[in-house]
Amino acid sequence: MKINNNSFGLNEKLSVFIDSSDNDGLIFIPKNIQLTAEVENYYGKITINSIAISPLESEFQINKVSVENNIPNLDIKLLDRYIYKVLSDKAGLAYSPYTYFPEYDFTVFEKGRRPSNLDWAMFSSLYVFSCNVLPVSIKVELSLAKFLRISEDNFKRFIKKIPQDLFRKSGHIDSRGGDISLNAENLIKEYLGVDENTFESNPFLKFYSEVDFA
Repeated sequence: MKINNNSFGLNEKLSVFIDSSDNDGLIFIPKNIQLTAEVENYYGKITINSIAISPLESEFQINKVSVENNIPNLDIKLLDRYIYKVLSDKAGLAYSPYTYFPEYDFTVFEKGRRPSNLDWAMFSSLYVFSCNVLPVSIKVELSLAKFLRISEDNFKRFIKKIPQDLFRKSGHIDSRGGDISLNAENLIKEYLGVDENTFESNPFLKFYSEVDFA
């Protein structure tokens, strides 16, 4: 995948160019076809604003009919996951959505100490944030377990232990969903102090919805 910039900051847009050399099991692009997508960094969520499919120049000029015949073979169901994977590569942009989550020390969960109400509130908000910004095909529990340096089983155990006056999980433990309470919001804003606007302005920290905010 080729990109037109070396940075991907908040609200910044990138043009990404993908062809058959990028086929790795997540996507499939037929030979002599190029897919161009404009992506945007929306508070840590990679949104795909537009997609264009075009022929690549070769020894034999590809005509319109040839392109149309190849389109049924195109498989880009996991395109968002592929783009996320490439942009997150440490050898490339090293993009991380967690750059847009308020800075907090989560080692209490790694070290097995007793979390405070603030710890639980931040943990809940981190979970909701991840549900919103990670591609749907990525397992939130596994991704967050790696981020927090704990096992996936421990992560699920912590989710079940969050006080209900701070967070309500919706659906099955393995399904995405949940909202933090007003009590949790107030704890977080009190902790952030003058930086509470960072929390208020980010649309992905309070509740999870499958509605696209972008």
